[in-house]
Amino acid sequence: MDNDNERDPGQVFAIPDLYAPSGLLKDVHWSSDLLFSQLTLDDFSTKLPDIVGESNNNVFFSIPDLPFQTPEAILRPSPRPSLKLVSEQLEEVNDIDDIWLLPEDPPLSVANYQSWDSFDNVKCRELHATYITDAGASVFDAAVSAKRDYLHVGNTGDAVIGTKVYAAALLALGLGRNSVLFQWDEEKKYFVSTFSRVRVPGYTVESLERLSSVFIDCGIMTKSLQTFVQKAYTKDDSPGRIALADAVSNLLSAIQLQLSESASENRSLLQLQVLFRPVQSILTCFQRIVKNVSASRNDESMLSTVFEEIQLLEHRTDSLKEILIEILSRVSRPWLEFTSEWLGLQRETGLPITKEGDGKSFVKVTNRQWVDDRGLDMQQRDYVLNYDQVPSFIPPDNARTLFEVGRSLRFLRDHHPEHPLAKADIIASTNPPSLEWKFSWQDIVAIESKALQYEKDLTAAIRSFSEGSLSANGPNGPNGLDAGQESDETLAELNFFGKLDEDMQAHVLASIDTFNIIPMNEDVTTDRLPSVLHSYLKSNGKASVDDTSIFSPPMALTPLLAFNPLIAAQARIVNGTCMRMIFNSHNLRRHLALQRSFQLLGNGVFSSKLSHALFDPELESAERHRGVARSGGIMGLRLGGRDTWPPASFELRLALMGVLTESYVSTDLPYEPRAAGYLETTLPGDLSFALRDMSEEEIEKCMNADSIEALDFLRLSYKPPQPLEAVITPIILFKYDQIFKLLLLVLRMLYVVSSFFRDATDRSSDWQRLDFVAQRFRIEAHHFVSSVSGYFFDSGIEATWHIFERKLDQVEERINDNDDITLRQNEGLDMLRDYHERVVDRIMFALLLRKRQQPVMQLLQDIFSLILQFSKNYRKRALGIQESVGAGDDIREIYRAFRKKVGVFISVCRGLNEKKGYGEARLIDERKLGEQGLFDASDLMEENTIGHLLARLEMSNYYSRTVDI
Repeated sequence: MDNDNERDPGQVFAIPDLYAPSGLLKDVHWSSDLLFSQLTLDDFSTKLPDIVGESNNNVFFSIPDLPFQTPEAILRPSPRPSLKLVSEQLEEVNDIDDIWLLPEDPPLSVANYQSWDSFDNVKCRELHATYITDAGASVFDAAVSAKRDYLHVGNTGDAVIGTKVYAAALLALGLGRNSVLFQWDEEKKYFVSTFSRVRVPGYTVESLERLSSVFIDCGIMTKSLQTFVQKAYTKDDSPGRIALADAVSNLLSAIQLQLSESASENRSLLQLQVLFRPVQSILTCFQRIVKNVSASRNDESMLSTVFEEIQLLEHRTDSLKEILIEILSRVSRPWLEFTSEWLGLQRETGLPITKEGDGKSFVKVTNRQWVDDRGLDMQQRDYVLNYDQVPSFIPPDNARTLFEVGRSLRFLRDHHPEHPLAKADIIASTNPPSLEWKFSWQDIVAIESKALQYEKDLTAAIRSFSEGSLSANGPNGPNGLDAGQESDETLAELNFFGKLDEDMQAHVLASIDTFNIIPMNEDVTTDRLPSVLHSYLKSNGKASVDDTSIFSPPMALTPLLAFNPLIAAQARIVNGTCMRMIFNSHNLRRHLALQRSFQLLGNGVFSSKLSHALFDPELESAERHRGVARSGGIMGLRLGGRDTWPPASFELRLALMGVLTESYVSTDLPYEPRAAGYLETTLPGDLSFALRDMSEEEIEKCMNADSIEALDFLRLSYKPPQPLEAVITPIILFKYDQIFKLLLLVLRMLYVVSSFFRDATDRSSDWQRLDFVAQRFRIEAHHFVSSVSGYFFDSGIEATWHIFERKLDQVEERINDNDDITLRQNEGLDMLRDYHERVVDRIMFALLLRKRQQPVMQLLQDIFSLILQFSKNYRKRALGIQESVGAGDDIREIYRAFRKKVGVFISVCRGLNEKKGYGEARLIDERKLGEQGLFDASDLMEENTIGHLLARLEMSNYYSRTVDI
């Protein structure tokens, strides 16, 4: 301080000048008021007048006397008073205002509760009475038990028991136990009171009944949950229900343990009620889950119920959601373990799933039934996806991916057991992560990284296998098995017959040593459910401080984020491997080209040979004459030029022998001559001609050689090798057969109308004497059949098959890339099968063979029937069977009907061509286009190609004009 030198050291209690300016500021002039020292007030030139009136004793609201001065006075600093002057002023104040001589403060008046009536009427005086409960429990009990019943509660004669006794009874009631006051009624499924009217000090009977309702609800729900647990342990064999029962049992144990400890510290009934509030909330939630689970048919429905319950509670801020998450993880563990086994991520425990069994969960093994081209009911054991046993949190697309990956994996195990994917020990060596719930972003990121690392390791193992198999005498080794498989089988051999005692003893000792090894890096899964329940009950239902549910993804996206990375990684590996096997090892394209060449008549040599063998009248007949088979030149069936129809089976063999083998051109299978001089080779799929099994009505139609159903008995028999059944299914083969039957009819019609022109140019034929109506009929029939057949083969078959061939080239280019041997998640054998089926469906749509096109096909068959009828009449006339008299009238009637039918057919086709929506993505949902990757079916959308047929048939409205005949 600057004034320390001027202070008298003898004055110990001297008060220093705290507001004195610093001694360093000697040249600066300060006013007495430091706050407004530099302020110049120009508006005030004079001093404000003094306030006149009585002085206010209330110093707080008094107006201070502000000494306003002139600006000069304000700027001029006032002299600092001396210490002596200050002390004299303090003594003067003490003499005048001695605080000890002041009178005592007046006593405070009692607070008056104001009301609106007191404002309206000043004289109104209100009586303010206190609550009787404020006087204590004894006064309240005296008023309640009084005979006059002052409170009008009707508890005068009720018994009064101690609070501790009643609290103990309520605690037992909330825990579902019997007590002195409450007993469980098994018939009513309800807790009943042993005493009708009982109360405790400070409560009425009615208030106790309301208070005890919480405990009654908790006791009833506890009893119901205990019953569920007992039934699940004794009657149910479902792993999911047993897991849920175990979780419920842990819940009840945690509640009893926590409340038993907490209730001993609380003696108030209201405090006990507060303890049971979170218990009532969690028991209500579990009771709802158990009730819905009781109506569920399987574990998957139960998982869907629990998941939906969590979604309903997703908005809550307490810890109940965390408890349900733990319940979902425990209950879904058996289903996730089976799914991991089906995907090949874990070893199969127990009996493996085979086609001889009944299946499990969403994998169902059943007889796949269909009707083959012969009309026979066929069935075959196969895996089928059961959507009813897929939980609701798994989308249908992901469920199909799950199923198809496991199915493709079984394909490898059945047909390529030496492959690394078919060996569980090789997959286990790559440490594949297991399918499990992950609810935080950190865990989801971790599972994605694990899935990518697993994919890299397994891809490296497959690539090393492929490189080793190519250098070891083919993919299967010298004996169809590689060295690794032989060593595994040798190690796994359990047959000790014929071995020495020393070998048997050594094997047993090695097995004992294996069991003595301590498992390394075993992941011990801790059970978090008891700790979560304890935390929830201890915090009275409030959320914990370290709750991370706010930073977790939505429950609707959690299954996709937690499971899809691993499923997608496994699907990419399995799809790429299976696709390489089925294209390279089993030569899929060779079998598909076989269908194009024979079923779809894409082989010109086969079409020509078959047409001559069936219709050429110049070939020698294969039927027997007087029981003796004819022999000599080339034989044929001579449809239309023989007496009996249909031909016998031996006639078919003689006429069609060599047609397939001579037409099939193979680059890797040489022809082997038979002893009889015929050429024979094993065609893919044992392709051959066969008879179609038909009904009595269909046989009657076939017996007429001039009907369009005359050749319906003939079919091509083809059975794909077992591995190729994954792409060439019986349903697809049935559709191929329907197309072959129509094309066989078209082939017959082409031969018939071509014979018209051949006979017309022959001078010795009867066509020279026919009138102009027959000539017009001949020309128009040839034009119609040629246009329809050209449309069928070009726009219907060739254009669509060209798209299919281009897609197969893309697949082979992808799978034969050495840098990447994997495909996408949705590019497996199932998608190739679906794409193949869509190719056949588009061909059937262009050929008017779909179910909704039956009226149009029937109209086309009627036109073909009229052409065959005209050919029959002419043939009889040429052979002299039918007289020429009246033949012209019959031809005119046939021509009128033909022209009318063709006009109707063209009108129908024109209507279909102009119809909006006809042929626009009938089989494919436009919203899913682009989601299927390589097998995106946008190029196979059903195109309205009827305009191509109209352009071939008529471009000048010829059939719309009337013609006089």
